Amino acid sequence: MGHTRFLAVPKHSTEIASRKPDRDSETKDDITMVIASPSRRGSIGVVIMFAVTTFALKGTADEPPTRTDQSSNDRSHSNADHALRITTEAAKNYEFYPTSNPARQFAFQPRSVLRWSNPVAGEIYGNVYLWTDNGRPQVIGSIYQWYSPMTHGSHEFHSLCAEAIEGQRQGRTVMRSQDPGLSWQQVPEQPEVAETKPRRTRQLSSIARRFQIAKTDRESVTRQLRLLAQPIYRYGDQDSDIVDGAIYTFVQGTDPEVFLLIESKKLNGKDRWHYAFARMNSVKFVAEYRDRDGEHRDVWTKEIQPWGVVKSGREPYANFGPFNAGN
Repeated sequence: MGHTRFLAVPKHSTEIASRKPDRDSETKDDITMVIASPSRRGSIGVVIMFAVTTFALKGTADEPPTRTDQSSNDRSHSNADHALRITTEAAKNYEFYPTSNPARQFAFQPRSVLRWSNPVAGEIYGNVYLWTDNGRPQVIGSIYQWYSPMTHGSHEFHSLCAEAIEGQRQGRTVMRSQDPGLSWQQVPEQPEVAETKPRRTRQLSSIARRFQIAKTDRESVTRQLRLLAQPIYRYGDQDSDIVDGAIYTFVQGTDPEVFLLIESKKLNGKDRWHYAFARMNSVKFVAEYRDRDGEHRDVWTKEIQPWGVVKSGREPYANFGPFNAGN
């Protein structure tokens, strides 16, 4: 996504240096943690610190939270609720439609399908929204608000449409993507789509777990993303060309970095599972698929996008902002 991030520190790392975010950058990788190789002395220090910390925790495990802790939790809940209100209002300002038919506006779904936070990066709360066409997702957006150490908000979107789309914010065109939003591929080694929803649910879950995604930021630091076990959105029915479909999410913390879409498509007259990815960050991603023999192979790669491209609105993924709170 387009907001500031910290990288998780590996267990073996002992020395950390940080740098401030670029003033005019709006990416989640503007704040990073640079990790140095541990020394023997540093390793001993970590053991001692761990032992002291463990002893301290044992002595306080049964104590009630302090007023300061309670106040902090209350503030966090308050900010999360505030972010939900202002991001929903911000999302309402956007309209999306196919370039070929501006009158066919996609329907905005005002209920957030994913509420997320990233406490490692700071106090930041975001929500994921969908714009649909007859229930099928056509645009996905993640809108978020900073509370600390920054106070701005940003809006990012990815087209899920099979054709070129345009987007407007308060009547002004901000997005004009000429390429299809997704590139669909057949899921390898998969059986026909099951006839019952419970069996399809198991198939979808099994397929999603076969993928893994690595993210490489602008500091050339690579880390694996985590798959949320449950899809954030389910769609399709027996009377449409899509019997079943679901959106899964690969996250850092609970912050969505990549969306995995899996849906049924006709192939030689039979329903087969297909997949596609949608990035929610301008950094590099590499997705692998694990086959039945346990072998991994690359199935999707996206390189780092230049800032001019990210902000232009000409690609399926775009990021807009910064905005003042509530705008």
